[in-house]
Amino acid sequence: MNNLSQHYSSPVADSAVPVASNEEARRRWFTLALLVSTWVPLALFIALGQSTSLGVGNLSIRGIFLFLSTAHVPATLFFYTDKEFASIVRSKPARYIYFPIILTVGTGLVLAFSNPTTQAFVFLTFWGWQAFHYGRQNTGVYAFVSIAEKRRPASKLEKLAIDAGTICGILGTFKILGFNVSPVYLQGLLEFLYQVGKFGLLGVAVFSLFVYFRNFKETTLLKSIFFFTLVFFFLPIWLSENINVTFLSYAIAHGLQYITFMSVVSLNSKPDDPASVFPYRSVGKFLLFLLVVGFIFFRAGDLKSLQTIQSSAVLLRLVDFLIGAILGATMAHFVIDAGAWRLSKVAQRAYMSKRFGFLLNSRKLPEQITQPGPSIS
Repeated sequence: MNNLSQHYSSPVADSAVPVASNEEARRRWFTLALLVSTWVPLALFIALGQSTSLGVGNLSIRGIFLFLSTAHVPATLFFYTDKEFASIVRSKPARYIYFPIILTVGTGLVLAFSNPTTQAFVFLTFWGWQAFHYGRQNTGVYAFVSIAEKRRPASKLEKLAIDAGTICGILGTFKILGFNVSPVYLQGLLEFLYQVGKFGLLGVAVFSLFVYFRNFKETTLLKSIFFFTLVFFFLPIWLSENINVTFLSYAIAHGLQYITFMSVVSLNSKPDDPASVFPYRSVGKFLLFLLVVGFIFFRAGDLKSLQTIQSSAVLLRLVDFLIGAILGATMAHFVIDAGAWRLSKVAQRAYMSKRFGFLLNSRKLPEQITQPGPSIS
């Protein structure tokens, strides 16, 4: 879910925005769901990183979270089953159809037939893009929280602080994920970028404190928690050498945030057949992609351990293609979400406003927020 946050114009006073009590409750539950989906995996996996051994219970919980983190990617397919989103797809076929296909098939072919050095550069590109994608979603999460809490958009400086934290995270990501697969001649550069990110984050800390106290009158407790959580989202990179801490903690938080958003989208999308016995047909489609396709994404790599696959060069190549295609589909997810949540576009804003009416309903927001132009994407 990229590009959820651009600046708005200055809103009118809160007192001019009547808010129904049920919508207040929905906003509160939504922000609490985002808070839980962010902090539970962060806290859990940082704690797991301190353990010398994991019991069966911890391993099971860890496995569930890892599955959900992977499964959030195919949940994007829900958009393609929603008739109301079809016009958006038709308006930009390159973004929503051609480029995702090229990424999926092309990455599959590269990983199936290229040498290890080429594959290393593919993975480094993916990991850097992935961290950027995480950061764009963070900016969007804060945009939604700001509207939910204060009925105002996030300020430019607040978004800049979150973006600066993301840049540091990107610099640190290359070492923690790519050091062991990179050519030797790149490892010194990756270490340098890692150190730049670490010391850069100290500067971000100072800047974020300045921004926070500058806007102190416009904040709330929840906004404060989200602001500092998202500014320092990538801090675990420098806290440990355990992958549970340095990557999985925030990667899973990202996935659960996305599932929270897509749950709202599916719950508020009308079924194709209003007379259907199952009134939440859209939720069923969402769960199908999340659980069934998500399972395929999650376990595809296990195919290589099967004796039948190992004994056949052709089958091994096909499995490599499948794994590469899943990697490409994940990058396609970055591209699709960058468009789907771009609420500065009229069609996307109308689509999301219907599903997040308790937040984005034009009757509840200042007029400037609902007009065409830069908005929460």
